[in-house]
Amino acid sequence: MAARGRLKSRILKMLKEDEEFRYAVAGLIGLEEILKRLDKHDAEIAKLREDMIKGFERHDRELERLSEDMMRGSELMDKRITRLENLISTLGARWGIMAEDAFREGLRGILEK
Repeated sequence: MAARGRLKSRILKMLKEDEEFRYAVAGLIGLEEILKRLDKHDAEIAKLREDMIKGFERHDRELERLSEDMMRGSELMDKRITRLENLISTLGARWGIMAEDAFREGLRGILEK
């Protein structure tokens, strides 16, 4: 057991002090492959992030366009409602004059009899 403990201590010391040995061990345990995969994943995540940002920008432009369309539609509706109110008022004014004239004529007819 003591020999095993000494070997372990020596290996740990070599990993700390011997850069070449450290890289050789890292290669044996596949650290280089893991680092390459991490780099690949970082690149894929960056691409996904870029795509998401572009998608959000596209979505924002669509919302802005819809908002503008709704505002134009609202303005058009307001103009149409105002025109309709004016037409109704005009008709009401005419009907009021005609009704007043008819009332006068009716009263005239009654009084003449």
